[in-house]
Amino acid sequence: MGNGLDHLYALDLPHIFMKSLEDPLMSKTDIHYLKNVKRLRTGSYFTATDGNGAWRTFELQRSSVFPIASAEYCENERSTSELFISVTKSGKPELITQKLTELGVSAITFFFSERSVPKWSAEKIKKNKERLIAVSRSALAQSKGVWLPSLEIGGNFEDVILKRNIPLADRTGQCLEPDIRRIAIGPEGGWSDMELKSVHSKFSLHRSNLRSETAAITAA
Repeated sequence: MGNGLDHLYALDLPHIFMKSLEDPLMSKTDIHYLKNVKRLRTGSYFTATDGNGAWRTFELQRSSVFPIASAEYCENERSTSELFISVTKSGKPELITQKLTELGVSAITFFFSERSVPKWSAEKIKKNKERLIAVSRSALAQSKGVWLPSLEIGGNFEDVILKRNIPLADRTGQCLEPDIRRIAIGPEGGWSDMELKSVHSKFSLHRSNLRSETAAITAA
């Protein structure tokens, strides 16, 4: 990852997500986290990342923050990883997003398969995406990461999986190979017969039938 990340870990300071490191603005949640959870006082230091590989050290002041060093940049991982997850029941997308962010997955896409139980309107997709981005940012800060995964919601099996030739996670498939960096996780009820027959590449994550969230974390 480069020396920038080694330096970040060596500082061992509280870490948050910040949209801009050049024009630092903190949300009420960030202020509460630093002052009430981490018990930082005026004059204490913390680090922040923009989620694009950069991070910077700041000093907490009474009503603002002050940068005390130039931004540092971390080299991105050479190999990217993409997970495609069939939309699951309430609460599970948040868990999946949190864990995959902490594990350094590059891209997370939630799509609607034939057996997806939730059916979201365009407005609900928008709201859920905003919530999951917030979850991802929080997880990035918690794990002291600097690369925020791209996150998308929407599209059906044909458009998201079939047209892009994404392999499926399936218990009966061959063992997952190390060079496989993209895989789709099915819904609670499993892939439909049509979905299984339409994609040739299938890889097994475990000998047991895993829950969707367990499968996503295992794949990551």
